[in-house]
Amino acid sequence: MRNARWGTTGVSGSRGRYERFNSMQLPSHRGRPARLDAAKGSSPQTIFRPSDRALATFNQGQAWDYMEKFANIPRYDEKLRPDGLLNLSGAMNCLMNDWMQDYVAKSQPVDDVYPSLTYGSRYGSKDLLAAAASFFNRFFNPYHTVLSDQVLACNGVTSLLALCTWLICDPGDAVLYPTPNFYMLDYDLGSRGEVVTVPVSTTSITDPFSEAGASQLVQLFDAAADKVESEQGRRCRILCICNPANPQGRCYSPRSLQVLAAWCTRRGVHLVVDEVYAMSDFHAGLPHRGDRYDSFSSVLSIPSEAPPENLHCLYSMSKDFDMGGLRLSFLVTRNALLRQAATRVTWFTWISAFPAAFMTRFLQQLDGVEDYLSLYRTRLATAYHKAATALSTASIPFEPASAGLFIFVDLSRWLRFFPQFGPQTPELELCEWLIQGGVFLNPGQFAGSDKEGWFRLVFTEYPDVMELAVERVRIALRKLEDKKRLHSTWQASWVLMQ
Repeated sequence: MRNARWGTTGVSGSRGRYERFNSMQLPSHRGRPARLDAAKGSSPQTIFRPSDRALATFNQGQAWDYMEKFANIPRYDEKLRPDGLLNLSGAMNCLMNDWMQDYVAKSQPVDDVYPSLTYGSRYGSKDLLAAAASFFNRFFNPYHTVLSDQVLACNGVTSLLALCTWLICDPGDAVLYPTPNFYMLDYDLGSRGEVVTVPVSTTSITDPFSEAGASQLVQLFDAAADKVESEQGRRCRILCICNPANPQGRCYSPRSLQVLAAWCTRRGVHLVVDEVYAMSDFHAGLPHRGDRYDSFSSVLSIPSEAPPENLHCLYSMSKDFDMGGLRLSFLVTRNALLRQAATRVTWFTWISAFPAAFMTRFLQQLDGVEDYLSLYRTRLATAYHKAATALSTASIPFEPASAGLFIFVDLSRWLRFFPQFGPQTPELELCEWLIQGGVFLNPGQFAGSDKEGWFRLVFTEYPDVMELAVERVRIALRKLEDKKRLHSTWQASWVLMQ
């Protein structure tokens, strides 16, 4: 996978695509560096090395690598480790832990455990797909009723994104997506799909999610598609968006979705929409700002005479319901041939029988699901308000949100304290300064943000100590300012002594 934004191009099968990995430094083995060098000929390190496409992943997924770098730092615990790290970088959702624990304790999520120990359906039993279709019909407001044979179950949205590129694209085709966006989206789309990803910055638009920004959004995608087709001779086959958007926490307006769908149809492009935060819409709980933002509208709700074959919805229970451990997601598509082709390769995305049985029972109780969502959205709005108030009190700028689990925070003002002398960006230097101060925010550069100094703050993992987390950020930033002030005072004193 190559990223067209930085001018790196290549087609599957070309030697140039992976040339830079022939002399790269790989992780050491038993203390010895394993350097790839084609000139060494028949050395064991060359003969038994991984494939070029496997080696290419060492320069991909950098956001996850960065998070892993700090994975072993002791985490915050109110009683055991009150000075531990508050990691607000991952989109974890703990707001409904008590509800889910009570549900599991009081109900019987699975009738009989033993049948779930054997093989189940690769992509969902009739009962599971029927229950999922009912879920989408009740909560996603589809324009055309979702049928069970239009749903396919998979082991996570990550797998679905990779599956979609395989189903829709041929090697060397292009996939467009707006930035800033989900931190691993580029990796999910392209690491196995042999496609060219084309990130398209939307920061030039005042509000890329509103109806007012829809025409500008299309102009950006048109220009990007024209460029990749004219300069590289590549077909643009997919436009992939996240709705609600990650990391901005905003929903696309219904009109924006219609305009994007029309543009995709006109250009022969598939619109793939990751709606993993669909039920995390708290705009109704924002009395002062809610009227400025659109509530969630699914791609399934776009009006059309017939169900469109190029619009595809991706959803998982991992975020809204904190069921990421089940590894269960759904593709909703009205393209019968595409779904049939998908079933042919679900050997590689086979869902586990026990999670499938659990989810079938859960989605068959839609009144209970609605009760969950009603309480969840109230708690989500409260958690957001608490985080937003703490940020405002600390004079830390941020982009107001109305959906999702996060807030996009603007710390660009403090980048000036980190002149770039080495290979690491000032943004990462600031990130590590904050980690030393006890809080971890996800740097915006991993989201493809072309505005430096923005960070994603997740407010749903530690909702009870959000004020403490923001206070740690405030103190760390204040220390930067004090450090600069002391340095300036010392310089002035030194000059006077000369």
